[in-house]
Amino acid sequence: MTVSNISNLSLTQALIATLNGQSATLGDLSTQLATQQKHTDLTDYAPTDALNLVNLKASATQSQAYINVIDTVQARLSGYDTTMTDMESVVSQAQQLVTGNQSYNPATAASLAATAENYLKSVNIDLNQQISGRYIYAGSRYTTAPVADLTTLATAPSSTIVPATGLPNYDSAYTAPTLTTSATSNSVTIGGTVSTPQQVSVTVNNGTSDTTYTYTVQASDTTSTVAAGLAALIPGASSTGPTLNLGVGTTVTSTVAAMTSTAAYATDSAAIAAGYNVTYGVTSNDKAFQELVQGLRFLYTAANSGNAATYSTDIKQAESLLTSALTDIQAVHTTVANNINTLTNEKNLQNTAITSLTNQVDDIQNVNITQVSAEITALQTILQASYTVTGAIEKLSIASYL
Repeated sequence: MTVSNISNLSLTQALIATLNGQSATLGDLSTQLATQQKHTDLTDYAPTDALNLVNLKASATQSQAYINVIDTVQARLSGYDTTMTDMESVVSQAQQLVTGNQSYNPATAASLAATAENYLKSVNIDLNQQISGRYIYAGSRYTTAPVADLTTLATAPSSTIVPATGLPNYDSAYTAPTLTTSATSNSVTIGGTVSTPQQVSVTVNNGTSDTTYTYTVQASDTTSTVAAGLAALIPGASSTGPTLNLGVGTTVTSTVAAMTSTAAYATDSAAIAAGYNVTYGVTSNDKAFQELVQGLRFLYTAANSGNAATYSTDIKQAESLLTSALTDIQAVHTTVANNINTLTNEKNLQNTAITSLTNQVDDIQNVNITQVSAEITALQTILQASYTVTGAIEKLSIASYL
């Protein structure tokens, strides 16, 4: 083999190596053009860029998760907003009705009763509102309608609003107490029928202060064991059958109440940003709704009274409760509106964060399509020339052997 042959072989091998490198580069550029990314495998990035990509994408995913939560909560808040707007309208209309019917009129009583009943049905629907299958006024009992039929309640309306330790009598979980108590100066006799859930409370005054003792009734109790259970709680007390005995010099009062369903008062909390939770949710037992329901029930009772004196008493109770109801519902509604604004603002912040994070990711992994296209065109030209030169040299090499 001549020196010339060896020289041509070396040149050919060098050109082929260059062609292979250029072909690989062309392949990479073509992939970048198709994917619009510098690399399809995270391990192909520099360690710092790879770590930044992981962190930036994780942050964007977290922001999107917060937005998803916000969207869910906003749907429920929208339900509150709509139903409370409706209930405010009901209150206003009922107030006008009360104002225009201060005196009993047999000729309009039936119409008044029918209108009051329709108002109760409307409130019933509002408080049993569902969003995505969830009763939004039911607290953690969100699979159960919280409000019973307001037009068929057996107990008479009361101007006394149930405190936070008891269920209103329109709550679907409410069970009217079946035990009774009869108190004298220093004894209490338990009567009625044992049922659960209910509690018996006794307040004892020893001449200086009041102390209240509460016994939670068990399904296995009798009136005698209820009295014995109270005696065990109260220092110096004893029981004889269903009667609780206290020492001379004390005075006693007693009450029976349906037990609290803590689920009726549960409010929701949602994380809408890192370290930022918003508490939201309104339950059917809220004082504002109790005032509304009782006010409408007094209006309904007044219209059905058939008695001018009873009508006058009930219509005044209705007027007072409806006035309070409007103020209190508006206050609750304002809180809902504030929560809606808070969530809207936070959603905007999260969307802004996602945009910023996405831009940072793009800066690391995305390619300039125009630049890549130009590089591909230039490389294709170079490759074509390289193939031509290599082919010419190969022809010379073959000719040398002929």
